[in-house]
This record gives sequence, C-alpha cells and structure tokens, in this order.
Amino acid sequence: MEIYSQKGVIVLTSTGLSSDVVRQATERYFSLLSDKSVAIITTAADGKENNKYSKLAEYQFKKLGFTVIDFVDLEISPEVKLGKYNVIYVCGGNTFKLLKYARESNFKQSTLELLERGGIYIGVSAGSIILAPTIKAATAIDPDINNVGLTDFTGLNIIDFEVHPHYEPEEEQEIVEYERTVPYKIIRLTNAQALIISQTGKDFVK
Repeated sequence: MEIYSQKGVIVLTSTGLSSDVVRQATERYFSLLSDKSVAIITTAADGKENNKYSKLAEYQFKKLGFTVIDFVDLEISPEVKLGKYNVIYVCGGNTFKLLKYARESNFKQSTLELLERGGIYIGVSAGSIILAPTIKAATAIDPDINNVGLTDFTGLNIIDFEVHPHYEPEEEQEIVEYERTVPYKIIRLTNAQALIISQTGKDFVK
C-alpha cells in the first residue's frame, strides 16, 4: 500500500503527545477534522486503560477539545468498529502482543480506512513499530518479551521502513548491525521526536 495516495496523516512517535513540539505539530492536523473523536488502543499497555500513559493520553485529548474519547482493547473486542473515529491513537507496550491482536481484529483494514477518509493515526512506541513491513527489530534491539509466542514478525506493512522508538545514541552500533541484515531503513525516534507522514511527504519533527 502506497500511503501517499491516502488523504490521512500518520504520526509516528515514541511518547505520543507528551513532547510539546510533537503535540504542536500534530495539533494543526486536528484542526482539519470534521469532529474530534479518538479511539485510544490500549491492547499493548500493562493495565490497559488503567495504565498511567493511557490515562495521560485521555487527559491530553480532553485538553485538546476532543468530545469523544474511548478506550479500545483489540484483545477483548476484536470485532470493534473503528469507523466512527477520526483519530486512532495506539498506545505503547508489548510489540508482539499488539501485533498479534491487531492481526486478529483486522486492524490494518481499519487503519487504511481511517487514512482514506482523512483521519489521523498516532503511534506510540509499539504503535509506531507495527506499521512497518516487519517488527523484527523488536527482537534484536532492546527486545520486548515475546510472551504471546509470535513466530511471524511480518508487520502491517503500511509504511516501507522500520521504526526504533526511544532512541539513545549508545544504541547506534546495535542498530547499524541490525540494518545490515534487513532491506529496510530504520528510522530512529527519540522521546522528543516524531515522523509525520501526509500527502505532502515526510516531516521529521524534533
């Protein structure tokens, strides 16, 4: 899927809207929405909607004037319909768990439909990683625990590169070594950075 043919916006982050510069860069796209409705996907987060970062996201969207803010867990509600939301915000947590339940709920199709109707996808850490062609980096660089027994690391393949969130310079050599084993570029994102993808191209926010 060539994402530039879509009308929507993808915001790839490590920490969501917690960075002032990332929030301000994302906010300008919120002003274009017909209504402010968001599904906060809590599937990967410890404690789900009770996770402190899930609660923080809820608070941030309230401050931004969103009138519909719903927590959604793909593990518990795989048949959930996301068509009524203009923003999908995918919390961080365990990448393997998130991908497993994203597949089982046909989350890729929901994301593509969101982008086609001009909506906004915001990925936080694991929520950014799963859009790539593969999540294999999550097995090699500061690896997550694969406690769901995932053996197929194929991502949702909505973007054509991999994402390494929470980047620290001391990880660079490890990332370079991993890059030699895959055909994809690895985009490094610190906790204060984002990559915004829209019809006009890619905007690196820092």
